[in-house]
Amino acid sequence: MQTIIFFAINQFDALIPKGDPVIQRPQPYIRQIHVCINNRNGESPSCGYSGSEEVVEELRKVTKERNLKGKIRVVRSGCLDVCAFGPNMMIWPEGLWYMKVTKEDVPQIVEQYLKLEVADQAKEAGTAAK
Repeated sequence: MQTIIFFAINQFDALIPKGDPVIQRPQPYIRQIHVCINNRNGESPSCGYSGSEEVVEELRKVTKERNLKGKIRVVRSGCLDVCAFGPNMMIWPEGLWYMKVTKEDVPQIVEQYLKLEVADQAKEAGTAAK
């Protein structure tokens, strides 16, 4: 069972010192992979009930094995609103969407990421050459 922590609105004031500006910076990862883990416990189709937690764990394992830490972030997300086609996954910032994902699909998905990374590097090299 998950522990859920609730903060009253006035408790956030203690987390951010008064007068400090909100910090904005570029995102620390090149890509984020959002995997829906919403689980309706079999009452209706859902990603969590269809094995998305296994997908998350496999993604984390494969990205670690391929030394992608700091480049790719695997994120558990809430419902992505296409439950009947779950597990669902979205790669940001491209908006690539995968449905009916299994842990066996993970190596192929990571390969797609690596192709995107190569394309990014080529684009940056082309921009730098101008």
